[in-house]
Amino acid sequence: MRKRLPFLLGAALTTGAMLVAQPAAAATRAAAPLSCEGLAKAAMPDASTTITLAALRPATPAEQRAANDPRPFPPAPAMPAHCEIIGKLQERQGANGQTYAIKFHLRLPVAWNGRFLFQGGGGSDGFLGDATGGFSSQPGVTALAKGYAVVSSDSGHDNAVNNDPARQGVVTFGHDAIARHNYGFGYIGPVAQAGRALIRAHYGRAPAFTYFVGGSKGGQEAMMAVQRFPSLFDAALIGYPGFHLAHASIAQLWDGQAFASVAKAMGQIGADGQPLVNKAMSDEDILLAQGAILAACDGLDGTVDGMVEHFTACTTARVMPAFAKITCAGDDPAQKTATCLLPMQVAALRRVMGGPQTKDGKPIYSDWAWDAGIGAKTASGVTQGWRIWKMGGYASAVNNGALIRLGAPSNSAVFRSPPLEVAEDVSSLTRYALAADMDEAYAAAHVKWGALGEASVDFMHADATDLSPFTRRGGKIILFHGVSDPVFSINDTMRWLDAVNAREQGKAGRFIQFYAVPGMNHGRGGPATDRFDLFSQLVAWREKGVAPKEVVATAGEDTPWPGRTRLLCPYPQRPHRISGDSEKAGAFRCQ
Repeated sequence: MRKRLPFLLGAALTTGAMLVAQPAAAATRAAAPLSCEGLAKAAMPDASTTITLAALRPATPAEQRAANDPRPFPPAPAMPAHCEIIGKLQERQGANGQTYAIKFHLRLPVAWNGRFLFQGGGGSDGFLGDATGGFSSQPGVTALAKGYAVVSSDSGHDNAVNNDPARQGVVTFGHDAIARHNYGFGYIGPVAQAGRALIRAHYGRAPAFTYFVGGSKGGQEAMMAVQRFPSLFDAALIGYPGFHLAHASIAQLWDGQAFASVAKAMGQIGADGQPLVNKAMSDEDILLAQGAILAACDGLDGTVDGMVEHFTACTTARVMPAFAKITCAGDDPAQKTATCLLPMQVAALRRVMGGPQTKDGKPIYSDWAWDAGIGAKTASGVTQGWRIWKMGGYASAVNNGALIRLGAPSNSAVFRSPPLEVAEDVSSLTRYALAADMDEAYAAAHVKWGALGEASVDFMHADATDLSPFTRRGGKIILFHGVSDPVFSINDTMRWLDAVNAREQGKAGRFIQFYAVPGMNHGRGGPATDRFDLFSQLVAWREKGVAPKEVVATAGEDTPWPGRTRLLCPYPQRPHRISGDSEKAGAFRCQ
């Protein structure tokens, strides 16, 4: 494991450090503030920068929707009056005749609170982002509405432009070495510097504090921000980070093959002749598995309530006897009943939860926590947040799992060298995922390639344990992760935290705090109290020295117990039942 990451893009970082370090006296000598429209001609740190939009926007109310609105994305939040800016920099001609640029989206509120927030991306990025600074655990709440200037970015490629159906579609950028580098972390410094320059030009002063907020791929970007660009950021809220994404993508291939073997044995074959991974377990089967986990581990925290608060004690050795009680007598599908799982289903589930390995038994990514969030019965049906990633929705007649639709193209184009050409249709992606060799995929993630001579692990993995360049400036980190996250393992995150703490001789708590969210899937969802405010804790810690403490979290409507509240405790504390109504956080204490 690397103990410290070198600074890259040195010239840009030097410029950024100068922007951060300018004394207050220099701010008073700055040029007169520019109007919103005038920012189109502002002097920028990177001379290649072009501002394509600079317009003043009036305040708008939150979008109103009917309860049965089918659109999958959330309604637009309320926005204050602000200056909206769209720009691009480092435009160039790249691989396969594609045009690439780093594009950014900045909103500068009229009623500015003096702070700047960098909004991380998600998935394979490639979209500009709304630059509102939303929080996965606080629907409808935005940093923009709180007065923060907010920037988002496409990370250096555009899904609408860099999209070749013969080369993984929106992951076409994986065939361009510089675009891969920018996706990994290279875009962060230039965009942060552009944002700071425009803030100074518009308001006449630099931001007092700069925050990075991101989850999933955005969480990986937040970790890269504090590790690679420590002089540009003061604090980071990091959610369920994909900081070992090159290896995590191999875990998705592993999962697909494990469940595909079950689907094939059960005769669940698609029209293209390939196993339907999503048919390996029905929703009812998932509920049987959840019941076994709860039977083994729910009571470990002192309260039987459908949540495994003491998740570190919920081991494979503890869970397997409970699974044995619900295992059918044999693997003949005719022996399958509503009250038992086939032995091969249990074996596949155990294989998946154990994590991917090479042929000689070397771990490739991580194992996973046994937790109740693999599926739960709610008023609207069985939760899908775990299975949609691990296998896919059961009803589909084609492979629809995110491990195939998102994992396979990313692994074949971005997280291996050299990239392979795989068509974006589901049959081609399924064929690649189910035929992949784990040892070869692992080796390919470590091959240096392209104009920058980088392996995928070089530009993607954010696992430095020496955070002193960030923390010596007073930098603070709050990190949270769902125990039932099916994409990035909480166990992997905790191993990194342990390594950081070991390097700090047990005193990492002075700059980093961690919250585990039992039952929560990838960023939200699952049988969990997944609505909470950690950002306010981060701001108070960084700006006022108030250390993070327990947080009250609430269960949403799509849980078995809407409105339930629980405490989220700074790890390694966990909630202990004291007295009172077990549906209320007040009945617990962090210990």
